[in-house]
Amino acid sequence: MQIQDQKIIAAIEGIWEEAEVLFDKSDLARYAQKLEEAWELLPQPKQSYEDSFPLAGAITATYLELKDFPAMLRWAKILQECDPERQDDGEKEFMLGQALFENGAMEEATKYLHVAMQKSGGRVFEGADEKYLHVFQGLASMVEEALPDDVYEQIEILSEAGNALADEENYDAALEKFKTALELLPAPRHEWEASTWLNASIGDMLFFKGDFAAAAPAFYEALNGPDAHAIGFVQLRLGECLYELKDETKALEHLMRAYMLEGVEIFAEEDSRYFDFLKTKVEL
Repeated sequence: MQIQDQKIIAAIEGIWEEAEVLFDKSDLARYAQKLEEAWELLPQPKQSYEDSFPLAGAITATYLELKDFPAMLRWAKILQECDPERQDDGEKEFMLGQALFENGAMEEATKYLHVAMQKSGGRVFEGADEKYLHVFQGLASMVEEALPDDVYEQIEILSEAGNALADEENYDAALEKFKTALELLPAPRHEWEASTWLNASIGDMLFFKGDFAAAAPAFYEALNGPDAHAIGFVQLRLGECLYELKDETKALEHLMRAYMLEGVEIFAEEDSRYFDFLKTKVEL
């Protein structure tokens, strides 16, 4: 269905032009923001219009580039309902499959990526990261080079000791165990999956010590690990640290991501202040 109101058409075209300037400058965050402004101008029901598909598709693809996978998943789901009269070629299923893959929902990702392959004859996979083809080999996740056995064993021993000390609320001693384990990772450390949970463990100890200014950078480091943006706990703790540091804008961003990834259950054992804060800022 086409938009009939010429003022709305002109306004959307104007925002598209502004967005393209930002895209050319590689300012992808503001580019996505501009496209979302254009989306808001679509009449209701937004998904029924022809313009909805290229808008939602561009927003979804941009969040993939930004590695903001929760936002990518939200828009990929919106995309499924866009322009129902459009010829179906597997593109929307591919985007949703990618988003589910990046958010760790491998079973659902496999289903949509298979549909995309069938509908497009493989066309939509051209130029995309080869990791999405792993689902056709029965792989549940990306294959990562294994740590040397001796290093892995040392990290396991140190981590178990750190967890035991944390259970005893001996956070300083636990912190040293996790730091020592992190130092054993070969460079570049952020490429190893272990870097995510070790940095998160370090941040967690600092969080329980009440040192939020030191804890927040540890969780930011954790987010540099493979697929870490899809881990609700890391997003939760970072949001809580930022809340304690009075950075409400960024706190809201990460607490919302935790909620989108895990639902209300992730807040069940947390101080109620954090979920109460989230509820005052967004309608859940």
